[in-house]
Amino acid sequence: MFYRKSAAKIKAVAAKNRLVTLFLVLGVVIAAALLTYFIRVQTGGIRVTHRFDNGDVYSGYWRYGVPYGAGFLATASGRLYDGVWDKDGRLTHGLMVTKDYSYSGAFDDYMPQGFGECRYNDGNVYYGHFAAGRSQGLGRMEYADGTIDFGHWDKGRIHYPEGQNYHTGNLVYGMDVSNHQKRIEWDSLTLYADANGIVTGKLRSSPYLQPVLFVLIKSSEGTDFTAHTFERNFAEAKRCGIVRGAYHFLRLSDIDGQIRNFIDNTPLQPGDLPPVLDMELDNSVMAREKDKAIAYAHKWLEAMERHYGVRPMLYTYDSYYNNYLKGEGFEDYDFFIARYSEDNMPRVPHLEIWQFSEKGNLQGINAPTDLDIFMGDYADFKKYVSENCIRRPSPGSNGGRPGR
Repeated sequence: MFYRKSAAKIKAVAAKNRLVTLFLVLGVVIAAALLTYFIRVQTGGIRVTHRFDNGDVYSGYWRYGVPYGAGFLATASGRLYDGVWDKDGRLTHGLMVTKDYSYSGAFDDYMPQGFGECRYNDGNVYYGHFAAGRSQGLGRMEYADGTIDFGHWDKGRIHYPEGQNYHTGNLVYGMDVSNHQKRIEWDSLTLYADANGIVTGKLRSSPYLQPVLFVLIKSSEGTDFTAHTFERNFAEAKRCGIVRGAYHFLRLSDIDGQIRNFIDNTPLQPGDLPPVLDMELDNSVMAREKDKAIAYAHKWLEAMERHYGVRPMLYTYDSYYNNYLKGEGFEDYDFFIARYSEDNMPRVPHLEIWQFSEKGNLQGINAPTDLDIFMGDYADFKKYVSENCIRRPSPGSNGGRPGR
């Protein structure tokens, strides 16, 4: 009997000890989990929702007592922010929505500061620089009535230089770029004009300014070359509100490979210009291979129309058109023609864009740049883009991976 009671007592003590051990282990696990959670919250590893004393509510990552990384802030005054906070808890860039406008771009102390885009409820859109929440410095305003302003702003008002004798938008200038331009400072792009708004590309400075309103960007060449600057330039043009397009330089190599090269690396989006075929093979090559070049051009153009859903555009020289392309079935295409003569515009059918200089000087680019002009005013340009632009995201694209 004594031994049975002792055995039972030992078992009871052992069970109690196991229970205590279990609680201790559970306590350690819970404490470790809570500590891990606290550390991850404090170091920006877990999303949290935090209500401030002033009524603002923040949802996002948190680090050492302040917002950090991607997050969303709703203020008690009704403003909404969706952006990125730095290590000191300061909003650096993102989107702000108020009752009067929405803004996307750079911030300082929760106010627009630096370069950004502001869309006002009255239909006006501003692309340019801000300071303390107001347009300040170089910028472009597109008004709801279809007019446009460009120049230097001070506390929300544009200032025209003395003697300016033109309205922005009477002439529509653009450019085309490739790897040759290297790194472009898109925030400061400016064309220098004379007092009548005429751009020749020869001026290196002027108080009279014109905006770059469209850009054609080299994407590919032949079967395997892709411009390493394309991805950045394509994204930056969109950020700055510049109508963008892309072109392919034709070579006499596998045309199916050339078609794949452009499509795989050129994710044209709604609102972009139609794809452009750059056709300027050497005259000596065209003398021997004209029929092959024309057949390749037709196949590329037809493939682009099927893929992107819009009719492409052809780029070449006016003499090249007259010597090789006239009467070869290209009459239904719009043309982008190079002719470097200020007094004589190209004489080809369906001329939409004239490249008038190959040595243009621009603020924001430290290399000679091809300069272009659209054959119409800003209202005509907007109408052309509306009627001919890409209307749906390009199918089967890989997102425009960078090439060499």
